[in-house]
Amino acid sequence: MKKVSVLIAARNEADNIVACLQSVAALSYPPEHLQILIGNDASEDETGALVQEFIRDKPHFELINIIPAPDSGGASTLKGKTNALAQLAQRAQGEFLFFTDADIEVPERWIENMLSHFKPNVGIVTGITAIKGGGVFGLMQALEWLYYLSFMRLFSLFGVPITAMGNNMAVSRKAFQAVGGYEKVGFSITEDYALFHAIITQGFKFAQLFDRRVLTLSQPIPTFSQLLIQRKRWMYGAMTLPWGQRIGVYVNALFLPFIVLLVIFLPKAALVILFLYVLWVCTWLVSILNWLQQPHLFIGVPFFWLYHLLMNFVMLINFYVRKTTVWKGREY
Repeated sequence: MKKVSVLIAARNEADNIVACLQSVAALSYPPEHLQILIGNDASEDETGALVQEFIRDKPHFELINIIPAPDSGGASTLKGKTNALAQLAQRAQGEFLFFTDADIEVPERWIENMLSHFKPNVGIVTGITAIKGGGVFGLMQALEWLYYLSFMRLFSLFGVPITAMGNNMAVSRKAFQAVGGYEKVGFSITEDYALFHAIITQGFKFAQLFDRRVLTLSQPIPTFSQLLIQRKRWMYGAMTLPWGQRIGVYVNALFLPFIVLLVIFLPKAALVILFLYVLWVCTWLVSILNWLQQPHLFIGVPFFWLYHLLMNFVMLINFYVRKTTVWKGREY
């Protein structure tokens, strides 16, 4: 039985951390082969106290208070979540490192089902995430996550790496050590993409799963302004992709003004193209929801195309207009 370490960076997560830890405590993987490391990253709320109380009778859980990394004055200085995960990884004893976030609930057989995909020379495995609750706004976010992840899976089938997700990710120790850990990877506000890219560059293979058995549940972003902050980070990662993939980001984002202009000059052509777009998005969503057995999300399918059309454009504008990137109250 392989030893596994689960790393959870937590900053100001008092509203979410207990549900996360309850799901981790319910994992079917034998506790004697599990090490759960929770990093309290200078939380200004009750996160630390809640974790301490929860793990009181759980010896395979450990709370680690994260300390600021020494400032070297350069880009190599680890900050924020990257620093927290680097310190957790230093304490990890597992042959495999599993990463999730403090607002995530993991499925019972998460460990076993992720481990089964570590074939020879596979260095990193990524699962999928959906949104739990949140009304109509949460429903649109849930569909958006699965929509994007389905294309990551599609590209992976052709051997094209896109990224990994730090809230549902596993890395072999061999791969992690080969890249020198986060200390060598360096600081990034998209630390999951940075680690993924470093591992792929070292010649390791990857597995991008689209399987409900490794589907984790995340809390929705409650407000539109907070969503824009999250999407600034997403776009920062997207803009570091190779140019061939980055062009797709621009095409998606600029589809809305293209349609608007077409409505003005060629309205019939615009209607045909828009109809085909809506048909494609809805058909694709229905197929992936059937595959993942998520029937409760079907109600949002007829409306998602409009949300998706608007958000792609807004995300691009937000990326160029918003000067700073924020994570848990810290600006970068």
